[in-house]
Amino acid sequence: MEETVEIAMKNGDLLLQKEKVMDAIREYLKAYELIKDNEDGLTADLCYRLSQAYNSLESKNDENSKKYADASLKIHEKSGEKDLQVLDYINLGYIEMDARKKVESEEFFKKAFDLAKELDDPFLISTTLNAVAELKSDSARQRAEAASIYEEVLKISENTEDWENFFEAMRGKIGITRASGEEQKALTEAIHAIDLIDKISVKIKNKKEKKEFKKSLGFIYDLASDIAMELENVDEAIKIAQRSKAE
Repeated sequence: MEETVEIAMKNGDLLLQKEKVMDAIREYLKAYELIKDNEDGLTADLCYRLSQAYNSLESKNDENSKKYADASLKIHEKSGEKDLQVLDYINLGYIEMDARKKVESEEFFKKAFDLAKELDDPFLISTTLNAVAELKSDSARQRAEAASIYEEVLKISENTEDWENFFEAMRGKIGITRASGEEQKALTEAIHAIDLIDKISVKIKNKKEKKEFKKSLGFIYDLASDIAMELENVDEAIKIAQRSKAE
């Protein structure tokens, strides 16, 4: 049975990558029917994937996505895995954010942050703060506060070389600058971010790892290119595209 479950989950993952969300959910549900009564890590993992797939399918309706996110959280609470509970709370926060339930979203992010602080885990703290800042940056009145939170993440994540959270905070900060009508400043910030990516990638000796590192940060290049095109700076957009492909 376990092999069948793993095959269905693998099929679901592949379909999700191809953006065939409904088909992915069908595969995940096949697996879920076989192990739904279990309270183990595999079931929690499957529930987490189901919650994200449903959120991708119907982001404004949180009924199904929240149901499976809650199920994952309950399993991790029973097993006492606090680090995974933080990720569950963040997942629930994003689900409610997408459903435009800001109060509920804030409550879940607060639970995530409190638990991350209790664990004294810089990665989980930064991940939670990025989520909080994203929620606040949606409101013009709270953009200054969001920018301050992103700055905090940049300090924490740079010290721990957590580049995933570092550049996620960079993206958020640049987005705030852009939303404030300062497109040229936003472009300067985006190019600075690309300079940092190049500086870090030079230190990565393994070619495959270097390629994966730059690929994982493709969103920074896309953001910079979009801003350049918005400013009708085609030459700069071409340079950015060339830098994204350079090894």
